[in-house]
Amino acid sequence: MADPMSEVLGLLAGVSAWIRSALGAWAEPPLAGVTVVLVCSAITLAHFALQRAMMDVEEVAEQYREVSEWRREYLRARMRGDHRALAKLMRKQAYINKLNAEIMAKSLKPTLIYLIPFWVIFIVLWKVFEGPVVYFPLIGRGIEFVYWYIIASGGVVPIFQRLLGLSYASSD
Repeated sequence: MADPMSEVLGLLAGVSAWIRSALGAWAEPPLAGVTVVLVCSAITLAHFALQRAMMDVEEVAEQYREVSEWRREYLRARMRGDHRALAKLMRKQAYINKLNAEIMAKSLKPTLIYLIPFWVIFIVLWKVFEGPVVYFPLIGRGIEFVYWYIIASGGVVPIFQRLLGLSYASSD
């Protein structure tokens, strides 16, 4: 009887080879860099769609704003040395901690559901894009899939967060 993990890895390698051949020139630099950005965008959109489907984004944003406002007031009071304001804010700290826990729990559910499929896709793509996916003449070398995906994600995620209204951070 074969090892189940070996069978799964063999299957993933076969899927990777099929995707690589189907992509053709899009699996080789410089088009591979564009392909990775497009895949990163699709994965990010899928994650945000799951997030929107599983949680009330407006409620979480409001809770986040409330926590941020409390934190700003707390820091201002500490910097001014305003003991009366600090005492008043400390009475609300248990409520703020509860809100923080709720925000974390609501955000964590979609992430946990998303995580396993993401890693399977990521492993497959890692095998699809073996070697550098983009070349940068200024540094005289190429960038591998993992690093290019991280760079692409760093650019794509904030854009989609703003477009889809999933950015909870205050704008001040």
